[in-house]
Amino acid sequence: MIINLPIKFKNLFNVKEFKLRILSTVILLCLFYGLYILGNPFFSFFFIIIFFILFYEFEFISWNKIKKNQIFKILIFQLLLLIFLTSEIYELNIIVEFSNFLALLTVSLFINLLFFKTYINWLSFFISNLIILSFFSLINILTQPNGLNYFLYLVILISTMDIFAYLGGKIFGYQKIAPKISKGKTVEGTLIGLCVTILMSIMTKFLVNFDIFQAFIVGFLIGLLAFLGDLLESHLKRAMGVKDSGKVIPGHGGVMDRFDGYFLTLPLYNVYLVN
Repeated sequence: MIINLPIKFKNLFNVKEFKLRILSTVILLCLFYGLYILGNPFFSFFFIIIFFILFYEFEFISWNKIKKNQIFKILIFQLLLLIFLTSEIYELNIIVEFSNFLALLTVSLFINLLFFKTYINWLSFFISNLIILSFFSLINILTQPNGLNYFLYLVILISTMDIFAYLGGKIFGYQKIAPKISKGKTVEGTLIGLCVTILMSIMTKFLVNFDIFQAFIVGFLIGLLAFLGDLLESHLKRAMGVKDSGKVIPGHGGVMDRFDGYFLTLPLYNVYLVN
């Protein structure tokens, strides 16, 4: 097996999809770094735009078409996210005795319930609520003191989990972890991704002032939740009969394909950091 490793590495780098993934990752990292330097409100506003693209992809893979009421629904959620961002930047109280986060999130989830018939099944409705919750959590994190570093830390860990689970699976993978949901995910790749994510968490803990124990636990949980979020999206796509959520990012698929690892991590990460 060890003798075959150089051959496997060579074959991997000859795969067109892998080359596209590397190129797209480099471009995304450059874009992310540029926005990180600009800081808020540009950084947060960028992700409100991303929300529209992601939710649009989500609606499209469910129905293979987009109706006016679905666009209207997405725009309402986007407007509420923008109101939340504005209220946090200018320290405005939307509703007395309630945090802006809880108030506007509750309104968004209630409106989503009113649009229940626009979802194809309960799984689709559940994931839609997760998407809304994750983006409100993201804006809440970004508007906190040191919020950009908190999110940078999260991006580093989820990216590490994604990259090394992929590489580990391609090179060492044998045992499928969930073949009925995703044929590409392996036990070996997932374990390699988790181990490297924990190590990366410890190496970058200075960004969030964690001690080694915190970094170990947070690294493990983020890696695990990122994997579960990816698996959840794969389950939805398999149920809808599609491979990727879109074609926006060459080698990766759509925006939703790149953000699925955040659906479960962001809400819990927000609770851990902010509350």
